[in-house]
Amino acid sequence: MHAKKLIIQLLICFGLGSFSTFSLEPYKIYPLIFCFSYFILIIYKFKSLKDIFLLSWAFAFGWFLFGLYWIGHAFLIKSNIFLYLMPFAAILLPLFLSLIWAFAFLLSKWVSKKIGEVHINLTIILSIVEYFRGNFLNFPWLMPGNFFSSEEYLLQGFSFIGSYSMNLVFFILIILPILIFKYYRRTIWPILLLSFPIICLFFNSYYRYNNRNLEYFDKIHMIKIIQPNIKQKLKWKKRLKSSHHMTLVDLSQSVNQTKKALSVLYIWPETALLGVYPRDKNLITNLSQKFLNKNKEEYLFTGIISKKKNKYYNSAILLNSKKQIENIYNKNILVPFGEYLPLRNLLPKIKLFENKVDFLSGKKNMVIAVNNFYNFIPLICYEIIFSNIIFKSMDEKTSLIVNITNDAWFGNSIGPVQHFQFSKIRAAEFGIPVVRVANTGFSGFISPYGEVLEKLQIYEKGSLSFNLINKLETTLYKKYGDKIFLILILVLYTFSIVFNRKIQRKENE
Repeated sequence: MHAKKLIIQLLICFGLGSFSTFSLEPYKIYPLIFCFSYFILIIYKFKSLKDIFLLSWAFAFGWFLFGLYWIGHAFLIKSNIFLYLMPFAAILLPLFLSLIWAFAFLLSKWVSKKIGEVHINLTIILSIVEYFRGNFLNFPWLMPGNFFSSEEYLLQGFSFIGSYSMNLVFFILIILPILIFKYYRRTIWPILLLSFPIICLFFNSYYRYNNRNLEYFDKIHMIKIIQPNIKQKLKWKKRLKSSHHMTLVDLSQSVNQTKKALSVLYIWPETALLGVYPRDKNLITNLSQKFLNKNKEEYLFTGIISKKKNKYYNSAILLNSKKQIENIYNKNILVPFGEYLPLRNLLPKIKLFENKVDFLSGKKNMVIAVNNFYNFIPLICYEIIFSNIIFKSMDEKTSLIVNITNDAWFGNSIGPVQHFQFSKIRAAEFGIPVVRVANTGFSGFISPYGEVLEKLQIYEKGSLSFNLINKLETTLYKKYGDKIFLILILVLYTFSIVFNRKIQRKENE
């Protein structure tokens, strides 16, 4: 009987976690955020640590499974044996991540027997776990704080306290109804005190966005982005190689306002050039000369595979209208299984992996200085999800972040939507405009306030041209980084202890 009841409870918790993801982009059913609240309210009514672990695991599994299902879509592109591996890929990662969250719920319950209030302790520990997930596991995807990136007003909060601190804000918001429900008869002032900083954050976010000021450079300096919309299944077919290249060239040549510009930066997506540098240098330069005006200061920044001493890199190169390669950037953070095979030495006899070439990661990121106007940080694919790369790379002259990617692997799923969100978050955090260029979408230009100024939709073939926008002088997060998160954790930890003592005194009166 107990086993049957436990199974029903596990399914309910799984359902609550699953429904919670629909509060995020692209669904934005905001009230479903309170599925989190309801789950947290009921989970700590269980006294058994085993039950708490299992039920919180079920909730977290629902959250990560429904939020990351799109990862399995890449295996559909590969087909053959990869098709059979898809269920394992789509399930194993959410399974692993959910175990980490379950540990956080369990630890919160155990710690609260000794010190602090259990719901506030959960907020602290779960936020620390998310920080660990982003900085040490290199996978800050589907963080709850991304809930606030769906609306421009709420998005401004990232400019003050950053992504990891916005996780804290998210968890505080979902436990506030619980704290009010449980303790309002004993004490309300500490709860109001906990709410006050969040109210101030959102008020300042509203004020910041309402008073935004976008300063454009002179129209003689422009950027043009190209979205060729080439299906992944067709992308690497040799017979279509020339056709794909001409699609990029034609879109770059399309009539627009760049004709009047003295300086133009053209940007193509990740691995847009279907060749290997430097072997195919002539192909690259010949294609660029079809649209770069040699009498003007014009440049092409494009993704390509590069090779050096039998080592392959996922790269991006910058070449000018004089046929010169001015810079090359090698991707720093690679995608496991997508760009390299972890523990390859343990799999030498499996024929499936014999001919697969592993990419190597670059040694460092850098600011690419084109001229006095274009000083940008290059980021390839999911490097945009890591704020620490930008911290390590930027200098005083950094005026732009350029993210080139190929999300064609994930079709018309929520994956490209989530990926695009990170561009908005990074722009708001650092007060630096972001240009995102994808093969099949989404591509666009994002202001230093995280506002999407122009955008090409999924599966839309086309190009966009726009004037450069000045970066903001600074943001609070850009100035202090994740020190803000650590300070907030200490403050909330102190609050948890004081709050719990106050509750205990009231109960003893």
